[in-house]
Amino acid sequence: MTKKLVKLNGGLGNQMFQYAFAYALSKKFNIDIAFDLSWFDDVKIHQNVTPRPFELSVFNIDCEAATEKDLAKVVQSKRRSKIPRFLWKIFKIQKYKPTGNKFIQMSAFEFDKTLFNQSDYFYYEGYFQNEKYFKNVREEILNHFKLKVALDYKNQLILNKIRETNSVSIHVRRGDYVTLECAKNFHGTCSLDYYQKVIKYIAKKVKDPHFFVFSDDIAWVSDNLKTKYPCTIVDVNQDKSWLDLELMKNCKHNIIANSSFSWWGAWLNETPKKIVIAPKKWVAKNNKKCGIIPPKWIKL
Repeated sequence: MTKKLVKLNGGLGNQMFQYAFAYALSKKFNIDIAFDLSWFDDVKIHQNVTPRPFELSVFNIDCEAATEKDLAKVVQSKRRSKIPRFLWKIFKIQKYKPTGNKFIQMSAFEFDKTLFNQSDYFYYEGYFQNEKYFKNVREEILNHFKLKVALDYKNQLILNKIRETNSVSIHVRRGDYVTLECAKNFHGTCSLDYYQKVIKYIAKKVKDPHFFVFSDDIAWVSDNLKTKYPCTIVDVNQDKSWLDLELMKNCKHNIIANSSFSWWGAWLNETPKKIVIAPKKWVAKNNKKCGIIPPKWIKL
């Protein structure tokens, strides 16, 4: 086997998690990775999924697309129940060993260390939203997620202000969390109370904070998110989310939503003593085993 395949899907934040997992996998097994990009065409015909474009090309990385010949090698495996998965994972009972060469992740936030011990999988499908998958290659990931092109004039002006102040990013995620019923029921949105609470918390910890607000719903933010502190609503990148990400990661501190996009804005932040605040409740239901928040981040 000369390569492994990882499926890409979802928005930019999800794609970044999948890429980071794939890179760590390639380093572990010293093998090339190709990416199944079929989701970006298939999603256009589904009503309950928000269409997203492939966006990783903005970064300093090379994503090899899986060929039809590559994909033809994938052997389908049925989703297994928890008991067989447990008996194989913990006791390695052979009769419960997964068949086929396709791994389907059952929990987006759970770290499955066996993936780095088992070399027999060829195709991986999941979200892999836990830094344990790629924390050991952090420096490389930081370099990979640098933009290929320089910021334009408007964004450079904002970046200058971010660097000159005690900048704190605030990300407000709405979009399909509000408009798409299944996304609304699964994710939910961070309340206005959450943002008011974390602003007060930051104000006690950071001298003269200047808040920079990023959102996919600028009108809602302008009407609802009020603060007595200096505040800049960043409204110049509505069709170029990666530019917002670049600005967020340069803020000295981060307030994030229950969003993989703002998660990356905070994780890529290289400020040594950064404060990152995340919502205690990441999903609307079943939040108990949600391992997406790194230990040093504050949950409110």
